Amino acid sequence: MYLLEYPEYIEKITERFAAAGEQAFIVGGCLRDSMLGKAPDDFDMATSALPEKTMEIFADRRLITNGLKHGTVTVIIDSHPVEITTFRVDGEYSDSRHPDKVRFTARIEDDLARRDFTVNAMAYNRRTGLVDPFGGREDLGKGILRAVGDPLLRFDEDALRIMRAFRFSAQLGFEIDASTLEGAEAKKAGLANIARERIGVEFVKLITAPAPDSALRKMSALGIMPYVCDGLTLNENILEKLAKMPPDPSARLGFLLSATDTAKARAILRELRLSTKISSGALAIIEGCRISIGNMSEAGRFALRFGSSACDAALASELLGISPNGATELVGKWQTLPHTLGDLTIGGADVIALGAAGKEIGEILSRLLDAVISAPEQNEREILISLAEKEIQKIRERERE
Repeated sequence: MYLLEYPEYIEKITERFAAAGEQAFIVGGCLRDSMLGKAPDDFDMATSALPEKTMEIFADRRLITNGLKHGTVTVIIDSHPVEITTFRVDGEYSDSRHPDKVRFTARIEDDLARRDFTVNAMAYNRRTGLVDPFGGREDLGKGILRAVGDPLLRFDEDALRIMRAFRFSAQLGFEIDASTLEGAEAKKAGLANIARERIGVEFVKLITAPAPDSALRKMSALGIMPYVCDGLTLNENILEKLAKMPPDPSARLGFLLSATDTAKARAILRELRLSTKISSGALAIIEGCRISIGNMSEAGRFALRFGSSACDAALASELLGISPNGATELVGKWQTLPHTLGDLTIGGADVIALGAAGKEIGEILSRLLDAVISAPEQNEREILISLAEKEIQKIRERERE
């Protein structure tokens, strides 16, 4: 029997269900990732118990029931929230996204049959072992992403699964099998019915994955990109280097859109319904990557202009050949140097204690800052005290003249 390790709190849940005459399995992405040797962030479970019985079994635990209409009860056990959903069969999908109704079932196999891809359509517990009616374990071993059953039906039910196919391909480095690709191409128009926020979420996950370039090329070749980023023409040079950018939404989006007219890039970002933070960061990358950085002075101006996005924008400029190699290092180094009065190791109180007063205080601190910017190693308290004393002495000498 196939054996897989999972946390003890999951076993506590399966034991309780078994004692009540019910089955419970870990399912979906957490099982897939566990089988790939990755530690899941959380665990989802499926059970034969109806939601009311799940609540009865775990009456001594804190429960979250806002998913009750879908058959989901979240149980807090050993400080871990675990979503537990009753085995179900989906009804018709009239909006290309959500089933019009769901029907509970007693068979885990029926529940797995409604899922998107074979690698996500497995279930496991220590008593039963692996339940794998669609060959998910084999596909996992081969690195293949394949729709459960008829791809046309799967994508007709929920067009967002098309985005998920390419996202999983980019995240896992899996090839999408031919019939699943054909189904995605045939049903791509269904993406027009999907909320733009949902498209945006999947697209960001895709481009921040370890291998986004291949998935994006396939989406472009199949004519799917216009349903995602209408107006974006993929640039091969950018695609080849996209994964060299940090896996940050703003950094990857900005780099991907860097060859796009700024006005069009703004429109694409608005269309994806992304947060202001992500969009602003992406626009900073788009603007910054077109600027050359060749020395510390230019790095300073660049860092002040682009703030927290400066290093990512400098890297984009390097990757595109606008800036020479080392530009990112220059910007990063400048950011670690003192460049404001607050970065000095002495302050106004210290200068006053040395005898400065009024406008002299600001004048002296400004000169100290200039000295430190020119020679950062001078930003030591004893050195700056000595420099401040000399500045005060100069002021007093001018007054006596």
